[in-house]
Amino acid sequence: MAHQRTIDTLLCLPHTNESLNEMIEEFRRMYSDNEVALADINIFEQTYNPNTAVQWYSRDSFLHRIINNALRSSDADMMFKMRHFLIDLYIQLDGLYKESHTFYPRSMIDKLYRGQIMSKTEFEYFRQLPGRIISINTFLSTTTSLQIALAFANVSSNNNDFTRVLFCIETNLYVQHKRPYANISNFSMFSDEDEVLFAMGSLFRIQYIDILDRINNIPVIYLQMVDQKETDYNYLS
Repeated sequence: MAHQRTIDTLLCLPHTNESLNEMIEEFRRMYSDNEVALADINIFEQTYNPNTAVQWYSRDSFLHRIINNALRSSDADMMFKMRHFLIDLYIQLDGLYKESHTFYPRSMIDKLYRGQIMSKTEFEYFRQLPGRIISINTFLSTTTSLQIALAFANVSSNNNDFTRVLFCIETNLYVQHKRPYANISNFSMFSDEDEVLFAMGSLFRIQYIDILDRINNIPVIYLQMVDQKETDYNYLS
């Protein structure tokens, strides 16, 4: 529950020019010897506004790496330094979530997919937790397209310690308390990926793992959205 409390605390912190400048200075400190990244940071400083948070997060850039590393490691100090962007991204995602519910209530997505390469150790961790609830530390990228998810899962890896997996995620409009999630295709740098992004701290129940009846020989981990008021869960970075 500590990570959930950290997220809730961050979202309540002051959101000012000072917090933005503090974050940019931290970027420059971290990439002081990387001219390419420093040039990108200058562009960020000159062009960034809260309405571009999703677009910046979707880029393969210094920002995406810093944010994900901080969230995956539950680095509270770094999360605090990145609070300005984390708040902006969460707020923009929440706005898209509310807009989609308000104007397109019948077109909400029932199932989403995520394909990835996972360590065999982490996969075994999932196998030990059927029926348990997990908290996703990061912003979770998924897609409406099974084929796109399979393409991500089929990325070649020569490391025998890793395996391909596919997540099938069931959303539920009737779950009362949940972190926002929304289709970000119109804002993403990769609009053809039909991406749906879940906010950091989202909770899911591991329904089961399909080992026998596989899709393209890839094991499928079935997740189900659950209420954020649940308190008995495990963390997943």
